[in-house]
Amino acid sequence: MKKKLIIHNGNISIGGQEKMLIEFLKVLDPNKYDILLLIEENNGKRNDYINDIPSWIKYHFLTSEKFMEKLEKNKKSKNPIRKFFYSLLLKRKKIIAINELKKYLDFSNILIDYDMGLIRNLHKLNLKDKILVGWSHAGEGAPLKSKQKRENIEKYNYIITINEVMKQGYEKNTKKPKIKKIYNFMDLENIILKSKEPLDKNFGEYIISVGSLTENKNHKLLIESFSELKREKKINEKLIILGEGKEKENLENLIKKENMENEIFLLGQRKNPYNYMANAKIFILPSKQEGMPLTLIEALALEKMIIATKNNGSIEILNSKYGVLIDNEKNILSRSIYYYLENKEERVKYENLSKERIKEFEKEKIKKEIEEFIDKL
Repeated sequence: MKKKLIIHNGNISIGGQEKMLIEFLKVLDPNKYDILLLIEENNGKRNDYINDIPSWIKYHFLTSEKFMEKLEKNKKSKNPIRKFFYSLLLKRKKIIAINELKKYLDFSNILIDYDMGLIRNLHKLNLKDKILVGWSHAGEGAPLKSKQKRENIEKYNYIITINEVMKQGYEKNTKKPKIKKIYNFMDLENIILKSKEPLDKNFGEYIISVGSLTENKNHKLLIESFSELKREKKINEKLIILGEGKEKENLENLIKKENMENEIFLLGQRKNPYNYMANAKIFILPSKQEGMPLTLIEALALEKMIIATKNNGSIEILNSKYGVLIDNEKNILSRSIYYYLENKEERVKYENLSKERIKEFEKEKIKKEIEEFIDKL
């Protein structure tokens, strides 16, 4: 008899955690599990991974596309009245989603909250006789500020973490949940296959960063560091950044201010970033905070030399051996980029080491860990 699972997630638009959800679903065995995927937001054309959900998995959106269009329209408005209306709609969305979710709770006694987005509303659900699993992708497991969330986190039977700092944090700051670490992983063969697709434009030699254009991803630091290099060291390489986000306009303005329109290129979001990553000399991750950055795993799979700012995820993946970890400072980043651009043999050393490290994130290894965990629930 198949084990039934309810899996909840906020959305399926392009993003690291959403990409990981799809990989997670793909490794589950249709002969062992019967799955209902509940997605909170129906973002219409921005449901980027909708066609990647395995065909045997049933899914349902908890909010309508029409409602989400209205929410997004008011979110972007600068009109104070519409901004207030947006805050009301946001509260309404949470009520609609939780009421819709209640209709499906009888499907299974196991609920996997894959992005822990339910933590604010668990007290509104009848979870008697349910096994509740939270899958934590961000943070350090620190005490939650909200009293309601602190109470709700104790409703989880298990919390899965993706790095050691997070695991230790939850062990220290929660009482009831059992804490387990399971690494994120990627379909490495698929990454390598997609990396061989031709580029849509030739930029010559370049370095690259991939990630949402948010303040946390810290592309401002990278742009300033790279601009300094272009002026002072006259390097030939370009900088390519793949991603979308609310900081895009600010980053575009910064590029203009630095007079780097012909040297730094924001190419937007790509469902397949791997061909651009594969052809780069160096992969840069300038983030302030990361839980388990999938882009680093992808860069390792493509045997890239990596420079990353120190954060929990980068430290865990690179382990002070498989890439260069630096402080979050402009001068340090610019010096590191220049050194490794000028020293090919040093780049090659890290490229070779990546073949060793990527074995820890192979799909079959992590798949076994996931199945062993689920089968014991």
